[in-house]
Amino acid sequence: MTVTAKDTVTMESAAVDAAVDRSAAAPAPEVAHAGGALAGPVPAAIRPAGLREVRCGGLPLLTGRFEDAADWIVAEAGASGPAPTIVTHINISNMYRLERRPALREWLARDGVMILDGIGLKVGGLVSGLGWLPDLNGTDLFPFVMERAASRGIGVFLLGGEPGVAERAAARMKERYDGIAIAGCLDGYFGRGEEAAIAARIRRSDARLLLVGRGFVRQEAFVLRQRDRLGVSLAWNVGGLFDFVSGAKPRAPLVLRRVRLEWLYRFLLEPRRMWRRNLVEAPAQLARILRRRPARVAERRGAARDE
Repeated sequence: MTVTAKDTVTMESAAVDAAVDRSAAAPAPEVAHAGGALAGPVPAAIRPAGLREVRCGGLPLLTGRFEDAADWIVAEAGASGPAPTIVTHINISNMYRLERRPALREWLARDGVMILDGIGLKVGGLVSGLGWLPDLNGTDLFPFVMERAASRGIGVFLLGGEPGVAERAAARMKERYDGIAIAGCLDGYFGRGEEAAIAARIRRSDARLLLVGRGFVRQEAFVLRQRDRLGVSLAWNVGGLFDFVSGAKPRAPLVLRRVRLEWLYRFLLEPRRMWRRNLVEAPAQLARILRRRPARVAERRGAARDE
């Protein structure tokens, strides 16, 4: 039987669907801290120069300076290739969810680039013996990326948020970033049956950089299912970023951000939405990371004896 390109896309879409739809009631088994397909390194072809790869919670995560991350994102967006580079931010809550979706975890580890994000994983890195790692949260990374994209004339497409939010975000971007090229905007409220048409619209826009703000895991699933149809060079999964850029939701005061308490500010503003993330998922994942620490210490000692 001959397998066509269309058949391949269909089979890959089914695999991603299964990864996303896996029941959270059946937690995935623990993944080894090192080795194995789920913990593979960032592919050398897309590993950003100037950024450091660390292993935290069994995942390869990139950490470093905002400037270096933005330089790499925009360089990738300006390049061309058979399929877009997929960038996603991993915070402590997202890592918890990936533990319970091993197939999606494998897809992201194999086909994407994962960036360390948030105070939870800074603490996770500390208890893992990695030190106090710099995190690259999307809201603070965004201005660095947009400044560079504007200077290079790279078309940007905004996909996500409630109706009107992406458009308001785009309007503010045009005010702030001189020369920014907004290729298009669409809200994030569409079903799976509409995905192909959405992807076709993005392709027709000639955008090179796609920002997808539909929330983890939905945004990653969409990009993985449609990546060969999008026509962009880089797809950046940005969660709730458009709410902040558009002004629909306020960021924490600068003083709270500087002392790493933005999570508390958001929890107080939206307790019904944030309680599970902060009171269940984050502590559970930190405990899981802490349980892995003895294995990591043993690995380091073994490596030291071999030298």
